[in-house]
Amino acid sequence: MAGDWIKIKTDLATDPAVIGIASRLGLEEDLVVGKLCRLWAWANTHTENGHAGSVTPDWLDKFLGVTAFAEALSDVGWLEVVDDGLEIPRFDRHNGKSAKTRATARERKRREREVSRNRRDNGHAPGVTETGHVFDREEKRRELNHPPPNPPDAIVAAQADSPPCPGAWAGVEGALIQLGVFAPRQAIEGARDGGATPEDVRAVLEVYQSQPGAWGPGAIRNRVLICRPALDPAEGWPATSPDYDRQRQADSEGEKRKERQAEQAREDARRAEAKRAAVQQEQAWGPVLDQLKPDELDQLADSVLGQTGPAVTHYRRRGATGMVRGLLLAAMAGHGYEGAEA
Repeated sequence: MAGDWIKIKTDLATDPAVIGIASRLGLEEDLVVGKLCRLWAWANTHTENGHAGSVTPDWLDKFLGVTAFAEALSDVGWLEVVDDGLEIPRFDRHNGKSAKTRATARERKRREREVSRNRRDNGHAPGVTETGHVFDREEKRRELNHPPPNPPDAIVAAQADSPPCPGAWAGVEGALIQLGVFAPRQAIEGARDGGATPEDVRAVLEVYQSQPGAWGPGAIRNRVLICRPALDPAEGWPATSPDYDRQRQADSEGEKRKERQAEQAREDARRAEAKRAAVQQEQAWGPVLDQLKPDELDQLADSVLGQTGPAVTHYRRRGATGMVRGLLLAAMAGHGYEGAEA
């Protein structure tokens, strides 16, 4: 209807969830805010409680003009895909007639107190009727021209509206605070509403701790928000940060470089050992090999080299030289040769 409004938070563009959506989809945060306003205005007009029957994620993506926008909203807990359509969680807390009535009443009372305080400071105590008339006029003008702040936000509600975390959840909240997570109590509330236990959330945090630097506090908060018993702790995370990916690539290349260096060192050691052994064999058995008669040398070559192959061809053409000499000396050293006593 004309003059209707939705609640929009003044710092929505810097909300961690908005930043995460923008990063995932490759959009500017301001554009994401615009798409959210379009979505919430549509839901405010066409739904009673945020439930849009028969509406699909594909339709919503086309309506907003961004591929995978519905999926990104679902990942941060701002949209749920149900059997018969789509649903905006806690819609009635932030939108709908009752939510607007509460918001208007809170603002009216605040402004009444402000007017009364100003009147008292000026030496004039207004009556209730006078203050009420001032408010009605100001509130009507504000409602027509200026939408109030605060979004239909399933993650960031007023911290004071949430009760302290009980029992084991208090320890989870403390862990999130240590990780720099903004408004952790609301993330915990989302996890609890989905049936998660403190152990489920701790399992999610273990995944984060196993990959230091992969995600920032905003990603941790959004992943805790959608924590569900049936969702694997390693799933549901956004893409890892570019710095983390670069570091992993550098670490991988460093490991490969170390392995290549180690392999080269082993090969160098093997060659050095082979060279040392060849020198020893030449010193011990070279004189013996050189004193063999031709028929004795041929007999040794046949037993060591066989009848065919490159080594035999080399021996027939060049005699006991080069690699063939090394093979003969190694055989003599390994098996002991009768000529050693000669």
